[in-house]
Amino acid sequence: MYIAIEGIDTAGKSTQIELLKKKYKNALFVKEPGFTNLGEKIREIIFNGDIDKKTELFLFLADRSELIEKIIKPNLNNLIISDRSVVSGIAYALPFFDFDILLNLNRFATDSIFPQKVIILKLNKETLKYRLSQKNKDNIEKRGIEYLLNIQNNIIQTCNRLEIPYDLIDASNSVEEINFKIKKAINGSF
Repeated sequence: MYIAIEGIDTAGKSTQIELLKKKYKNALFVKEPGFTNLGEKIREIIFNGDIDKKTELFLFLADRSELIEKIIKPNLNNLIISDRSVVSGIAYALPFFDFDILLNLNRFATDSIFPQKVIILKLNKETLKYRLSQKNKDNIEKRGIEYLLNIQNNIIQTCNRLEIPYDLIDASNSVEEINFKIKKAINGSF
């Protein structure tokens, strides 16, 4: 089963992934972008380079294609838990590009292999504002709170449009409560 953990920046995906690694020791944990050797280089360019939106889109697609081909496809019979996926790829690009173009490019890049379930960590505006104030912002976080809240709505909308089942979890709750709900969602997927 291929499951993606989604959410905007500072939603707590990384914290939850680390906790899930202790529980699901036989699962394959991946991330977008940057899981493969090529992906690490792409990630560096995306988050620290001065690139236009179309170049950014194609770099994300290249990373996703590499991940699907080299890692996801050979392991589809196992539990795969991904930090981000095609869902956030489309959601983050929606303010700049047409949904149908994004869908077709992503189908091509992934051979139409999308997550079978998505767990979305959803933040409220106040929690997002506080968490962003506590860190150095990358190129995407510098786009601001309203941009990120719009992306959060895009993540939900993208799951609906792709007809991918998802669980919505309040990311302002305690780490333990969020983790409990994520494990419940994962265990209910089998």
